[in-house]
Amino acid sequence: MKLNAKSDAQERVVSPEDVRVGKDVIEILTSGMYVSPLSIYREYVQNSADSIDQSRGAGDSGAGRVAVSIDHGARSVAIRDDGVGIPEDKVADVLLAVGGSRKRGTAARGFRGVGRLSGLAYCRQIEFVTKVKGANRVARVTWDCRKLKELVATTAGADDLRMVMAGAVSITTESAAASDPSFFEVRMSDVARLRSDLLLNEHLIGEYLGQVAPVPFSSDFSFGAQIDTELKKRQKLSRLDLSVNGRVITRPHRDELLADSVDKSSRVKEIEFFELADVDGDVGAIGWLAHHDYVRSLPANLGVRGLRARVGDLQVGESNLFEDSYKETRFNSWTIGEIHMLDRRIVPNARRDNFEANHHYSNVLVQVGPVAAKISQRCRQASISRTALQVVENLTRQIEDRLKQQKPRIERAELSKLKAAAVRATAKAGKIEDEQDRKRSVTRLAKVQKKLSALTPRRGPATVAVSEVATLIAKFVTNREQREKLVMEIKRLVD
Repeated sequence: MKLNAKSDAQERVVSPEDVRVGKDVIEILTSGMYVSPLSIYREYVQNSADSIDQSRGAGDSGAGRVAVSIDHGARSVAIRDDGVGIPEDKVADVLLAVGGSRKRGTAARGFRGVGRLSGLAYCRQIEFVTKVKGANRVARVTWDCRKLKELVATTAGADDLRMVMAGAVSITTESAAASDPSFFEVRMSDVARLRSDLLLNEHLIGEYLGQVAPVPFSSDFSFGAQIDTELKKRQKLSRLDLSVNGRVITRPHRDELLADSVDKSSRVKEIEFFELADVDGDVGAIGWLAHHDYVRSLPANLGVRGLRARVGDLQVGESNLFEDSYKETRFNSWTIGEIHMLDRRIVPNARRDNFEANHHYSNVLVQVGPVAAKISQRCRQASISRTALQVVENLTRQIEDRLKQQKPRIERAELSKLKAAAVRATAKAGKIEDEQDRKRSVTRLAKVQKKLSALTPRRGPATVAVSEVATLIAKFVTNREQREKLVMEIKRLVD
């Protein structure tokens, strides 16, 4: 139903003064924004990476260090980078802007201007300390998080976001040597105690950053250089020298995947690359898959399972981001691989746990389906191959054990059964994927068959084991009912 405006209706221009942003927004942008508290480390490292990119772009090739320092006694954390820093006269404009980042429209990873607020919910005080190259002053922005929470919670006083922030934030400067290098540092004091003391647990923090941050591959992953070379053909890789309490952080990928598992060892064997087109037909994303033995789903604590996504070499979402692209979602946990988004129209959402829903991202998802299907097929084929290898080994061992036994000569029926088993094993060997395993099995079977051919069975009627006859019937008689009747009739005659 269309509503017609009354003849006396008047239009009023809305001015900026009419718009009020309430103080509760601060809670939405802090504790209400991210699923895991560890996300605050990703946000601060992301900002460090953007600052370091600026520094490198200005000619400082030595920039690239980010140090996370944790003091358990003081319950404090410092995250310091050697990027360009922020000029003293720009500190208020940059660090007090909420959702107003100057990085939007640039190649920077972050552009919404809310990530630096993420730590406010988890400490008593947070400081942003910075200096630019050649400056003789250090600027410090201090947030009193306890006071901020009190101002947000109170029903009295101002409820405008700007007024609340003004009552909880202070800016100071102090002298410094102009020769001191540029830096930016986040300092969190009196950090909250969470389960497993998560925000001060350097082991968990290191594992998390190893998965999500733009850090290099480990030297224990021999395919890292190959992946980097291929990625550099399409995008600039800007890796960080990231450390947590002095421990250098690298990606968690390794050649050996299940080294501690005796019965199901597994290792990466090869890397497969693929491209996904954007809606214009250009390359919208590049991906890689690390093919391994596919013996089972990979343990979560390896930090590598699942087909994952990255933008600017920073992970978006978790290991299950593309899980729905698999017809059988379990095979995502067998997968090791990444998709690096190149199309700038594919944008991470504010929480970076997924991408903004648009037809550009939908176009990628459509193409991920066939990739997931190929991986699933590899998983199934690997299972068939392992089963075939086990069957071949068991049958061959049974024949070898019988030939070693010091019993009277083998009767014709038993010899026929052993020969048939060797034939079945040879047929199964063709389904073994690994070339070395297949050759070893075939060679072993050939020796067994040669020994069987040289045997002279005990005199007696030429007989064939009923089980072997049943196997032949099952192979050539397709009608199940007829097959079962025929086998039953043969057994009746034998009995």
